[in-house]
Amino acid sequence: KNADELARAVILAAENDIPWFVLGGGSNVLVGDLGFRGVVIKNEACGLTLQGSALLGNRTRQSLVIALVIAESGVLMSELVAFANSNGLAGLEMFMSVPGTVGGAIYNNSHFRPDKNELIGNLVEEAEIIEGRRPKAEGRRIVDREWFRFGYDYSRLQDEPGVVLKVTFRLNKASAEVLAQKSMELIKHRNSHQPIGQPSCGCIWRNHGSVSAGKLVDEAGLKGTKVGGVSVSNKHGNFFINDGTATVDEVLELMALVKEKVKEHSGVELKPEIFMVGEFSTTRIFNFQ
Repeated sequence: KNADELARAVILAAENDIPWFVLGGGSNVLVGDLGFRGVVIKNEACGLTLQGSALLGNRTRQSLVIALVIAESGVLMSELVAFANSNGLAGLEMFMSVPGTVGGAIYNNSHFRPDKNELIGNLVEEAEIIEGRRPKAEGRRIVDREWFRFGYDYSRLQDEPGVVLKVTFRLNKASAEVLAQKSMELIKHRNSHQPIGQPSCGCIWRNHGSVSAGKLVDEAGLKGTKVGGVSVSNKHGNFFINDGTATVDEVLELMALVKEKVKEHSGVELKPEIFMVGEFSTTRIFNFQ
């Protein structure tokens, strides 16, 4: 329920030689049909605070221009954005409809419109992390934004094991009403283009440079393509929809098919945006590792 409990859980698992995995909101994750042989730590660290500010003006008339929002890593992105908006702090408003938690967003450097450089990592001031696959209490430390080496769909945590405990975001003062309105407009835009409300892993593929993966799938004529209980969304080509009966093997089979057909049509080799967790009974997993 908080950052200290999260750190203790990870350290306890490591000290007892138990493999561990931290699960946030579960978006962008495909879990193997053989499960995860170890401990799954559900991150519900939910602390949110407003701390520190910069003021401009004289003593009689000052205005807040910059503030820091500190979020524990289990906070849902929608809750973080609502908190920032209500306090009139700009920068996060476009992430209102992004699923998952703060920790997951940092791990994958979540984006809204990457072509507009709307990446969550741009707003990070610093973060508290605990490092290593076998972390100890002394491995808990504060790092700055540069430590993460943020890139498109990338942070350093994908290559070097560790857990985000807290994140400090540096935000600018703005009108709370304007921010709330902008968030709602962007939610409506996303809802009109994506299959919101239908079970999926989120976007399956990374964009290829400035070309969206969804467009590449659409141009290859793959919308609606189905394998068992999973199909490519008719609304957005970068989403796979589960009708409630899909197996992991069917998801991987559809991924392999889409990857092959897009390569034939456009020459682009799609790369997964989702992360594979646990053990898989099928050898198809090796196509995406």
